[in-house]
Amino acid sequence: MADGQDRDVMTETTSLAAQAGLSLVPQVDRTPDPQVMRDMRRAALAANREGTIKVLQRALAAGIARDDIADLYIPELARDLGVDWCEDSLSFASVTIGASRLQAMLRELGPEWAGDQSANPAAPSIMLIVGQDVYHTLGALVLSGQLRRKGLSVRLMLGAKDFELAEKLAKTRYDAVFISSSLGESLESLRRIVDVVRKSCKTSLPVVIGGTILETETYTDITTLTGADFATSFPSEALELCGLTTKYLKIAPKLREI
Repeated sequence: MADGQDRDVMTETTSLAAQAGLSLVPQVDRTPDPQVMRDMRRAALAANREGTIKVLQRALAAGIARDDIADLYIPELARDLGVDWCEDSLSFASVTIGASRLQAMLRELGPEWAGDQSANPAAPSIMLIVGQDVYHTLGALVLSGQLRRKGLSVRLMLGAKDFELAEKLAKTRYDAVFISSSLGESLESLRRIVDVVRKSCKTSLPVVIGGTILETETYTDITTLTGADFATSFPSEALELCGLTTKYLKIAPKLREI
């Protein structure tokens, strides 16, 4: 098996269903349709990308909600790909392509989930950070879409350097900062991010660390050693702790044709 960056990518796929960076998936019993899962998997692993849009269109035509595809099907598929890689039934190259196709499906499901076109100008604003040299970006993309569908404005910072974070934080007012962290990340690297946030913001704002790092580190260690205000794997809880409440957006755009 590969290590280094490869292991970081696989950390994401094996933990994404439970994490999604921070997971907003409602805690209810929802079982994916097996045939749709098989079709989406084939499209994600196919030699070309043409099938991804068609499989999404068929799923929507069958009555599966966009939110369910983004929050349930795609994380579950990512987890399955990671398990297959760990069991040597899929190559790293195949899983990397599959993860990239799943990200493309997210973009096609809701172009507004990739940006703040739908956010009310008065909506609460969150900066969502994935640190440098960290490769669990699919989970953060799932999370940013979930937050935006709740009506929040989200600035997604993937692998940004300290000065880039400082620049954005100094120029724009945010209501909270979420840091998506996974297994293997050091508390020292997270502390550096929190320090940048504290020094760059004109006013004090809550900082929340979440993700699978909570499987190996305690709440007390994370908050004490990083300076974050809160640590939780449940963004619904994070939003409550930060005093942020919004309503789900009701309308999603049609899929673009290939």
